[in-house]
Amino acid sequence: MTLADLENLNPDFKFFTKSMPEYVKNSFYIKKYEIGEQITSKYESLEKFGILITGQTRVTNEFENGNIYMLESNPAIDYIGDVTILADQKFTSVSIEAAKPSLVFFVPRKYAEKWIFEDLVLLKKISARVACKLYCTSIENGMKFFYPSDYIFIDYIIKKSSQNNIKELQCVKIDETRTMIAEEIGMNIKTLNRTISKLKDKDLFSINKGKINISYKNFQNALKQLEVGMSR
Repeated sequence: MTLADLENLNPDFKFFTKSMPEYVKNSFYIKKYEIGEQITSKYESLEKFGILITGQTRVTNEFENGNIYMLESNPAIDYIGDVTILADQKFTSVSIEAAKPSLVFFVPRKYAEKWIFEDLVLLKKISARVACKLYCTSIENGMKFFYPSDYIFIDYIIKKSSQNNIKELQCVKIDETRTMIAEEIGMNIKTLNRTISKLKDKDLFSINKGKINISYKNFQNALKQLEVGMSR
């Protein structure tokens, strides 16, 4: 697969190819990942830098007690190994897996670092992306400790609806399993199931074949419910 092929798959990739040095063009490779496949694992030595061309990733942190916390979910274009490189660390601090079928452009770390730190425009773009993620995380940091499970779950379904640009006469289906939802919102599975059972009769969502569905009316009700929670 050529650089031109990648540009056709995602026109935003042209930002990277327009000033890509020859040593990067001569050393890159492409790898495909299916849903659930691991791209990087926590604490592994980072040997390559990646640019997510198509698909979506899940970034998780697994702790010694076996609990897994989902930090974020990122659509293309995104980066693999950016934080480790910018922090000048040898090992990765999180695990990344494909949340959708994904295509990643990889460059060996030694060439990626040379490229990033010699190209100030590229460095600014990558740094801005990292800062944006940190900014969003900082805003929400603490919510899981100080808000009840009802509030956290309602906030989650509102965000899922907004990400899918829900409109009248539309319905958003959440394909994630209960385990994946629990990881994403930092809640254990028992508490999540108990919360869903508690809220299912409040017209905030419906359940079809085990999956959560949100209509536009549900979305509006959830917004009102969240406002009530915030005012308490």
